[in-house]
Amino acid sequence: MKISDVLAISGKPGLFKILASSPKNLVVESMIDGKRSSIPGSLRVSSLSDITMYTIEEDVPLREILKSMFDKNKGKPDLSHNSAPQEVKDFIDSVVTDLDHGRVYASDLRKLVQWYNLLISQKALPFEEEEEKEDDKKLTANNPASKKKPGAKKPVIKRSPSAKKAIATKSMKTTKK
Repeated sequence: MKISDVLAISGKPGLFKILASSPKNLVVESMIDGKRSSIPGSLRVSSLSDITMYTIEEDVPLREILKSMFDKNKGKPDLSHNSAPQEVKDFIDSVVTDLDHGRVYASDLRKLVQWYNLLISQKALPFEEEEEKEDDKKLTANNPASKKKPGAKKPVIKRSPSAKKAIATKSMKTTKK
């Protein structure tokens, strides 16, 4: 499974797999109970590939944190998200050494542990590598239409004389008032 296929949906517990998408909605399947549902485009949806965690130096992608957790625990769940907050904090600190605790709350850490355990139970970790981006780069590199020539001008849009009159008349009406 690719990390970009796993979603977190605001207001809904757990993680979801994308089954189908359209401009107006998504069809997803819950990783907790396997129920399928349609999610409207108005809800706030985040792909796990887009989520990062604050550290003191720079943000760390969630992919790297989950991989570190997987390597440290040898692919097994370690503790529950319902464990004591200090236990969860100590565990995450052992994985991410310079976590910014001023901007990362205890609830975020519990959610991270819950997501890790859910992904382990679904055998989704470790994630498959994303190859689409590299393929897209190869396609644009081989496509001569995608390369811009130096000194190339943008195409000029020619308007008909009647369109010029309509634009001029409209601007004159607004300035006369």
